[in-house]
Amino acid sequence: MDLRILTLTTLCLGISYAAPMSMQNIKITLNNSGLVWQDMDSMPLYEGYQNKIWGCGRGWSLRPWKQFTLFAEGQVAKGNCGTEFIVTRSERCKDEICVDPQELRIGTDGISIMFENEKKDVTKTLTRTDKTMAKTCFPGNKLMFKVTTGQSSSIDLKFQFLVYPNCPGIPKDVIMESDKDSQDFSRAEELEAAMTKNLILGIVTAGCICVVFIIILIIVYCYFRGNPDITRHRYTEETKPLRK
Repeated sequence: MDLRILTLTTLCLGISYAAPMSMQNIKITLNNSGLVWQDMDSMPLYEGYQNKIWGCGRGWSLRPWKQFTLFAEGQVAKGNCGTEFIVTRSERCKDEICVDPQELRIGTDGISIMFENEKKDVTKTLTRTDKTMAKTCFPGNKLMFKVTTGQSSSIDLKFQFLVYPNCPGIPKDVIMESDKDSQDFSRAEELEAAMTKNLILGIVTAGCICVVFIIILIIVYCYFRGNPDITRHRYTEETKPLRK
């Protein structure tokens, strides 16, 4: 019985290592203070970043397993605020950064929202006359985003944009890491944090499954040990001499 339990535990741990990496959803809110980071996952990848305020102009790294949500509602620091996204090159991804608008309202003149790629040859500017925006993929591995409100005393502005690298199957809830993605990570701490989180989730899941199997084995073992009549009856029937 001990050998079976050991084998089962090893199998469960092996499955946990092969588990897919969860998609990270990061929300960046623009307000009067700057840029506010909020990890939307139940287990934040960077707990030290949670609800932290960053200055305008801060750059963010994009990975195949990460997407950002740009959000604002009537507040932008110092009348204008921008940020930048840099995508890590990967063989499974195209050299593009996509923007998918979820909500857009510009109700005040003088407000503009601009997206611009690395070479500055593809630009998208939104003003009060724009009521919506089609999903757009900008070529290159860098995307600039800037909101300008001018000197308006009252601002009627609300938007929500999804920003993610153009990779097959993204965005979706869960994806598998490609074979060479780990070679593309420019920050070792990001890879380490992601692997640690994935390992913890896998071990917890595998542990729960193993505990259930162990409980079942213990119940069966105790049942037969506490009922010797079952074993004795079986032995008597097998050894009982045939009648002549």
